[in-house]
This record gives sequence, structure tokens and C-alpha cells, in this order.
Amino acid sequence: MNSKKLAGVALLSSSLLLGSFSVARADETASPQPTVVATQSADQIAYAAKLAAYKIAMTQYRVAIVVNNINYRVIMAKYNADWNSTQAKYQAAWQTAQDNFQVAKAAFEAKIVPINAARIASVSAADAAFMTAIAGTPTQAALETALTTHQTAMNLAEATYKAAVAALGAGPVKPIKPAELVKPPVPVKAADPVKPVAPEKPSKGENNGNTKTSGTTQGSPKKKS
Repeated sequence: MNSKKLAGVALLSSSLLLGSFSVARADETASPQPTVVATQSADQIAYAAKLAAYKIAMTQYRVAIVVNNINYRVIMAKYNADWNSTQAKYQAAWQTAQDNFQVAKAAFEAKIVPINAARIASVSAADAAFMTAIAGTPTQAALETALTTHQTAMNLAEATYKAAVAALGAGPVKPIKPAELVKPPVPVKAADPVKPVAPEKPSKGENNGNTKTSGTTQGSPKKKS
């Protein structure tokens, strides 16, 4: 009988101990964990906004730089093309003027050729007549007559030649080269936009954020007997 009572008491004690332990574990498990929440300060929020705006501005700045370079290349290409075209026209006009002069000069000189041939023929005839007149032993009077006759023939040949040339009209006039071209000023490239300035980071030494703790701070679990 005593053995049964002792066994019952032992069983009851074990149950009480197990119950206390379970309650203690439940209390431990149920204890809320503290949550640390970091919040941004006003400076950090402002910095983040400025940084976002800066990145957008930098992209726009880089695009503007490329567009400016492209536009200037187009302007310079047109400038060079226009200048080359102007020079080519200038040279072509000058060359044409010289060529036209040479053609006109050749045509004019061609007209003079027969006139000059006639003069040479007249002069040759006068020379031949003079040589014949002084052949042998001519008298003084004959020599003077020969000289006068020859001079008259020479004068006639020259006058006839000049009259025939004058009848052709004025000959072509050699062209005068026009003044050298003045190269226009080189286009000035448009100024690049002002590069955005990065916002200044908040100092690390400042309290850049607030730390909030939610929940109950966990302490040492209470042991229940």
C-alpha cells in the first residue's frame, strides 16, 4: 500500500515539474523580439532627391554635348563645301577667261598672217627693185632716184599693212585676274551647356538617421519554479 502511494506521489511530482517547464518555455517563446527600424533624416531624403535630379541632368547634359558636336560637324562640312565650291568657281571662271583670250588672240593673229605676208612681199619687191636700180655703174641721179623709190615703196608697204590691221578692229585684251578670294570666317561652335554639379553628400559625422525600436526589449527569460 505504501509503495503505491509513493509511486502516485512521484508521478504527480513529475507532472507538476513538466508543466512548470512547459509554461517557462511558452513564456520564453512568447516573448516579443525587438525590431530595429532605421529611418532617413530630412538631409538624406533631400540628398536622394537631389541625386536623382542630378543623374537626369547629367544624361541630358551628355546628350546635349553629342548633339552640339554633331551640329557643329554639319556646319563645318557645309562651310568647307561652300568654300571649296566658291574656289572652284573662281578658278574655273579665271581659266575660262584665259582660254577665251587665247582663242580670240589666235583668231586675230590668223587674220594678220595674210596682211603681214602682203607687207613682206611688198618689201621684198622694193628691195629687189632697188638692187636692180643700183646695179652696174649708175649715175648719181640714178642712185638718188633708186633710194627715193625704195623708201617710198617701204613706206607704202608699212602704211598698207597698218591700215589693213586697223581694219580688223581692236585685238583681244588679255584678261586681268580678279582679286583673290577672301575666305569667310570659320563658324564658331556653340557653347556647350554647363555641366551639372553633383550634390554634396551629407556628412558621415552627422546623425543622418533615427533608429526606432519596436516591440519589447528582450531580457533574460524568467524561470518559473
